[in-house]
Amino acid sequence: VESVRNTSDGNHSVFHFTCDLINQRGRLCMRADKRMLFEYPIPPSNVTASSSSASSNLHHRHKDRLEEDAPVNLHLFRDHLLSKSHVAQELQSHSLADLRPGQLILHSMNRSITFTQAQQLASLARLTHERHFDTRRYEQSELLIPGGLVLGIVQSAASRDFHEILHEELLHVNYVNSLHPGNIVGAVSYIQSVEEAVGDLEICTVRTLGIKNMDVMRDLKGVDIPLELLKIHPKSRPIRTKDIQRICKNHCPQLYNKIVVQMDRRILRQARHQEVFLL
Repeated sequence: VESVRNTSDGNHSVFHFTCDLINQRGRLCMRADKRMLFEYPIPPSNVTASSSSASSNLHHRHKDRLEEDAPVNLHLFRDHLLSKSHVAQELQSHSLADLRPGQLILHSMNRSITFTQAQQLASLARLTHERHFDTRRYEQSELLIPGGLVLGIVQSAASRDFHEILHEELLHVNYVNSLHPGNIVGAVSYIQSVEEAVGDLEICTVRTLGIKNMDVMRDLKGVDIPLELLKIHPKSRPIRTKDIQRICKNHCPQLYNKIVVQMDRRILRQARHQEVFLL
């Protein structure tokens, strides 16, 4: 636990966690830095802890499982793929489209998760919140799709236009509005940057908005989406949920209460192969 605080209205609390997933060989597989909102306030306390002390405590608890004095490479798998770029080059690129900075993509695919699917996956992942599965306590319209499934369905809706993705890193995720079983989900993506890697590989920084109950290709065609929702500013604080709602309400009412998630990703993919003809 990095930090704990109450919200400005005093009715909820926000917990800041750092989570490490460590395999049986003592190697770090994944690290997540996340903030979670709880439906209760916490009592006042004089106890303080810095991020550095929290991280050191985390390392101390897992020192018997982590390799001693081994530097942690958070991009080990990505670097392995880059080292094998010659293999991908020999297989040739199967990417469907070019990507360029400033490009806005209205993804054509729409997906949904039924209550039965959500219930099964919530049980498989051992999720314990009643809002995911308890139909005796909550009406069908009150049940929520778990955050991990929301993330997955939005990535699925956007994946075809980024084909072929070899690796991706989640830089930031913000859940904006709730998603209920049966809601249709589409996606819009904005290409922040495209960098050449090695061989035919390229690294794209992308912001994707998951949008519910809308045919994105038809309903957003010709609509001016505010750049504040799309552009990534690495040196500034990530945009907050209430700011996203305010921007939508004032400048793009079609998206008001429709955005379920905003995610920033760094994607490693094969660039589209360009044939050169000599005349």
